Amino acid sequence: MSVASGASSLPRAASAGAEDACPACGEPRTSAEARFCEVCRYDFVTRKGGPPPAESEPAPAPVPRTAAPPEAWELVVTVDPALDTDPDPKSPCPQDEAPRIFSIDEPEMLVGRRDDRRDIRPDIPLGDPGTSRRHAKFLKNVDGSVSLQDLSSLNGTRLNGADVPPGSRQVLNEGDTVTLGRWTRIRLGRRP
Repeated sequence: MSVASGASSLPRAASAGAEDACPACGEPRTSAEARFCEVCRYDFVTRKGGPPPAESEPAPAPVPRTAAPPEAWELVVTVDPALDTDPDPKSPCPQDEAPRIFSIDEPEMLVGRRDDRRDIRPDIPLGDPGTSRRHAKFLKNVDGSVSLQDLSSLNGTRLNGADVPPGSRQVLNEGDTVTLGRWTRIRLGRRP
């Protein structure tokens, strides 16, 4: 069977004659009453090509996949006089001390008292006499979360009011509060 030049050859129904096929594309006519070719929309009545296909809205351009940016965390360190339940007149709790903010930019950040003689320089230095020199550390996890680890400190560490077992790691959530020493409160938040 031959088909008009430029048209693809499609199988025809065995009983269909040449007049039963679309002259534009060769598609068999489904019935004698069918006005339009189902493939190319040729109009059998007017013997003209069918209307152009309906235009659909273009699909939105794909958004390039990029890795999610790592979480940006910060620690807000404050002096809370309400935590100093056993005041020492020799080392009074500081009053009206402004909060200090530390970005968690390193895989590990040591918290404690600075001791130059022993070459201990914490990333988050505290002037709280109730904290150990190597009291605890904050760790940035591979998944972007942050953990807290107590380093077997003398006076311990509390997370949201509960004791943190020495040596254990606790995954933190935004807004979690860590208390340590006599008056130190540290809150985890997202960096703006």
